[in-house]
Amino acid sequence: MNWKKALICCLLGAAVGCLLFVHRRVILALIKGEEMPEPPAWHFWCR
Repeated sequence: MNWKKALICCLLGAAVGCLLFVHRRVILALIKGEEMPEPPAWHFWCR
């Protein structure tokens, strides 16, 4: 694997990690079957 592919894999892995961290409360609510947490004001599509 050359360095470009390794860089892309690292960046994609970091992006997925950030996405999971940011949405951890929503993911836990889905798993536990609880109500969804209140979305932030700028999530206008979730209202």
